[in-house]
Amino acid sequence: MTVQASPPAEAVPAVEEAVAPPPPPAPPAPPARPESFAAKVVTRVFALLAAGVLGFAGYLVLLTPLEQDANQDVLYSELRGPIAEAVPPYAGREESEDGIISRAVPPIYADGEDTLIPAGAPIAVLEIPAIELRQVVVEGTSSDDLTAGPGHRRDTVLPGQQGVSLVYGRAATFGAPFADLPHLRRGQAITVVTFQGEFTYRVEGVRRDGDPLPDIEPVTEGGSRLTLVTVEGGNPLQPERTVFVDALLDGEPQPAAERPGLIPPEEQSLASDRPALLPFVLWTQALVVVAVALAWARVRWGRWETHLVGVPVVLAVLWYVYEAAARLLPNLA
Repeated sequence: MTVQASPPAEAVPAVEEAVAPPPPPAPPAPPARPESFAAKVVTRVFALLAAGVLGFAGYLVLLTPLEQDANQDVLYSELRGPIAEAVPPYAGREESEDGIISRAVPPIYADGEDTLIPAGAPIAVLEIPAIELRQVVVEGTSSDDLTAGPGHRRDTVLPGQQGVSLVYGRAATFGAPFADLPHLRRGQAITVVTFQGEFTYRVEGVRRDGDPLPDIEPVTEGGSRLTLVTVEGGNPLQPERTVFVDALLDGEPQPAAERPGLIPPEEQSLASDRPALLPFVLWTQALVVVAVALAWARVRWGRWETHLVGVPVVLAVLWYVYEAAARLLPNLA
């Protein structure tokens, strides 16, 4: 049997795959342009300004309450001795029947020459149990005076005396002693201890700008009214309205002392302490000088050595800059 071989299979031609041409080489990246010296300076200046603003906000929120608390301790230590010894009040000129002028001056008002209480001196202890407030009140209502505590407006009578007495207090910074005043209700007690004794007032009500004024007849008939003043609003540094808490004295008031007829503009409500502008400018200039000195020292000494010496100096100068800037804010903020 003859086996017939099958014809060989025809070879299938290979299909050539299309090959894409290689991409052209990427052009070389242009050399990075070095940042100019002016751009570096501007960048660092803005970074320092941003850090300074954030630092100032931290100072107002975190450090001013500590500063005010320390001031309160000092004021109370000055005041409690004369009050406990029942030292007579600083009442200005006193003329006897024979024409001799004499004055009883508490020892904390040392010089015995002025007829008026010096600004910043402690005059009373204010207590409001309903809002757990206990503060030493100072004389004067400038922004600088109110960094230590609530301040008595000097062209009004002292608390406990016949007439109307105004006491200002901050609502946001330096401990915010009057932040909770709007929560007071009619009939709640306010106690004031001065050199003339202890006086209890009862809240008449809380009012805002534009609300009707309280009846003045109880005061004209020989009574005493205490009005506490602060502010409120969404932005504590730009308050929207003034808040007044009026209270009438339970009992008999003391005679009114001598007081100035006019007060400086910086002691008005919501005024800034304009004399603080000069120290603010001077301390800001000192900060610039320190920054330039540190830049020079970094070249001569090295980075870490400069930081070790310079950081405490910068923080100290910044503290004085922030103190002066805080005095330029509204006195009730």
